[in-house]
Amino acid sequence: MDGVPVSSAVVRWPALLAATGTVLPWGPVLAAGGAGLATAGAMAVVPPGGDGLLLVLGVLVLVTGVAVAGEDPSAAVAEVAPVGPRRRLAARLLLVLPVSAAALAGVWVQAVLAGAAPGRGPVLLWVSLAAVATAVGAAAARSAAAVPGPPAAAAVLGAGLLAVPLLPASVTGLPPWDSTAERVAWALAVSAVVLARATRDRAA
Repeated sequence: MDGVPVSSAVVRWPALLAATGTVLPWGPVLAAGGAGLATAGAMAVVPPGGDGLLLVLGVLVLVTGVAVAGEDPSAAVAEVAPVGPRRRLAARLLLVLPVSAAALAGVWVQAVLAGAAPGRGPVLLWVSLAAVATAVGAAAARSAAAVPGPPAAAAVLGAGLLAVPLLPASVTGLPPWDSTAERVAWALAVSAVVLARATRDRAA
């Protein structure tokens, strides 16, 4: 009905996903996925000792594209699907994560072909870093400088990659985060807090 506002309660997911897909900046998502695949592809030509680092770098590079999901082109979406910011975030994640996961599958296959045994490590790393990248993208987009998500995520994740090896064992071995499961849980929890603050509906 023309002239009658549509409430968020009656906006169906197909309409929301279609509206979101038309305004998402797919370029950074696809570029990050391609760069991650290219980085992991170098495992076939480097000495065996460098496989692990290239695998980590490949995952890190491809998840920077997920930071696009943290951005919120709400004005363009609201014209077709007027919903709250958290539902818009869910729609962006539903579109971006499958693309990133497909790139992750390619990275994992390249690791296997290069003779590595990646196991579930790349998947857990992707889950952790994708959550952080989304949170960084949301925080950066809403900062005073309105920094694009992918470069902000690349800076934060790259700094983390450089800083972690420098931490003493007395810090990394503490019980709150001395296992892979705990580190993944911390990454998800902190990212959830940041996203909850960044997606508050100020109009509500």
